[in-house]
Formats: sequence, structure tokens, C-alpha cells
Amino acid sequence: MVLMEEIEILKRRLKGSIILIFIIIIFCFTVLIILNKFILVKEYYKASDFKIKTIYSKTDYNKNDIDDYSDFLLGAKKRINKNDSYEDLIIKSFKYAGYNLDKMVDNYFSDSVTDNKDRMSLYKSFINDNATKITLELKKIKEFQQGDFIFFHDGIGILSDKRNREGLCFVIFVEDGKVVEKDVLKDSKISGHYRFDASLISDEILKK
Repeated sequence: MVLMEEIEILKRRLKGSIILIFIIIIFCFTVLIILNKFILVKEYYKASDFKIKTIYSKTDYNKNDIDDYSDFLLGAKKRINKNDSYEDLIIKSFKYAGYNLDKMVDNYFSDSVTDNKDRMSLYKSFINDNATKITLELKKIKEFQQGDFIFFHDGIGILSDKRNREGLCFVIFVEDGKVVEKDVLKDSKISGHYRFDASLISDEILKK
């Protein structure tokens, strides 16, 4: 009789321990979720973290098995922490994808136009006329893709594959004479957002 009572006590204790362990596990799991969402902030996020499908160009102009949008991004990333002007950054980003931006610009505009405008204005005009215009509404984070070009008042930036916790892309641009990659899209006054799709541009304009 005593043995049966002891067994019942052990069963109740075991059952209580299992319930306690289960409660502790649920508590720890909940705490981790809260920490991850509100306290533990990653340095940056990827498009996949927001279930955003990355858009890749159908064009691989330099035939290196990397699409143009990715090449624009990679070309810009290679300049990070290096001294460059805005003009150099954009020229080298295009060059990495196989394009000679200066030749395209000179081929597109007349001599009278190129003689009377600074190069950055010409680059902006060329991209504005020939690239696909994309939304400026930052809440539409899926529309902001790596390799896109962003116009600032004083230059052009390239959208990064890194994103902030809100899903906005970092921008690769020139700051104090050096190429940087920063989370500035929300705080910057952007006047244009473009995607350079060579398949929509005349071969007469494109120059290798």
C-alpha cells in the first residue's frame, strides 16, 4: 500500500516536472522571438528576410555569366572604401557590366549638348531618357532592387543587396570623396529611381 502511494507521488512529480519543462521551453521561445523582433537588430538584412524576390536582368552584356543588375552592384561594391568621385563610381559600375558610359552618352547627345553640360548632368539625363523609371514610394520595398540607380541632388547611387530592418535597401554612393555603403535611403531626398535594361535600348546607343 505504501509502495503504491509512493509510486503515485512520483508520477505526480514527474508529470509536474514535464509540465514545468514545457512551460520553460515556451517561455524561452517567446523571449527569443521578442528579442529578435524588438531588441536584437541585425547589422543588415537580405531580400529573402522580407520574402522579396530579387529581380535579375535578362541581359548579360559582357557575357560573364552574371546578369547586368548584379554586375552594376558588384562594380559599385568593388569601389567601397576607395576614393572616387560620383562620376568615377557610375562609370566604373557601368564598365563592370561591359558598358562604356561616356561613349554611350557622347553617342546619344549632340556635341552642343555635351559641350555645355557637366558629365554628371549628362549621365543623369542619359539614364533618365533610356532606363526604366521605378517608383519613388519607399513603402513599396519590393520595387527597390539591387543594382537600381538612385538620383540624389548631387549625384547617383546604386542600390545594395543589403537592407535595413524595414526592408529598405542600403545605398552605395560617394561621401566626402569616398565610396560608402549606408542605410540612407529613407533620410535622403531622391529625385529618381531607375533600372537600366539594355534590352529596351537601341544597339546604336549601346557602346562597348
